[in-house]
Amino acid sequence: MMKVAVAAGKGGVGKTTIACGIASVLAVQGEQVLLVDLDPQSNAAWGLGADPTLPGTAELLLGENPAPIQISDNLWVLPGGPGLKGHEVMRLDPEALADAIAPFEHTAIIFDCPPGWDHLERLGLVAAETALVVVDAHPFAIQGAARVIETLSVRCQKQRQGAQRWALVMSRVDLRRTLDKDLEAALIALFADVDRLLIRQDVALSLATTERTPIVSTAPQQCRGMTDLHNIIEWLRNGEASR
Repeated sequence: MMKVAVAAGKGGVGKTTIACGIASVLAVQGEQVLLVDLDPQSNAAWGLGADPTLPGTAELLLGENPAPIQISDNLWVLPGGPGLKGHEVMRLDPEALADAIAPFEHTAIIFDCPPGWDHLERLGLVAAETALVVVDAHPFAIQGAARVIETLSVRCQKQRQGAQRWALVMSRVDLRRTLDKDLEAALIALFADVDRLLIRQDVALSLATTERTPIVSTAPQQCRGMTDLHNIIEWLRNGEASR
């Protein structure tokens, strides 16, 4: 089973769009995909077209058996929602989500981890085997990525359960912008040993979430967003991606 946490240290960097895109492409490739929305705002479920108010991740964590919502062939989602902000969820052991998903038979599980909610982010990072840390050229986003990578590194060094490998995903890159031109060099300086993946600025990718449909249903197969998502999935499967 492929278990991937998609995290970011700052909101607004395109993390949920990327999580939904990866889930959508994996489903078309034949994986049985479950996207676990860990966001109290339930943005991933909403972006895929599901009812974000239905029982989902909070209920799962509290010992119930919510039914994942089927979006399309091979693609399901567990909504987030305000229940994730409850004291019962905040008090859970970091391994609670890993335990809760153990019975699921999906071949790929994607955890959409919300920034600003450390306990929810930690649940996703601990349940995953691999992490994608999404970052753009904003200095706060780079600082936030450093915090996420530090969390991953410490857990790995202490041989605790959780993601054992990770990569940075440079999001919404447009090389006509000065900050974007300098982003990769800044990441190399800070994270020399961390793989870097790329999601270029792409209207089709952004519109998929806005229109509340999986990207494979709306975007041209050869658009930049689709090409970049396929490269990320190649890295997830094989540890490397074409550039």
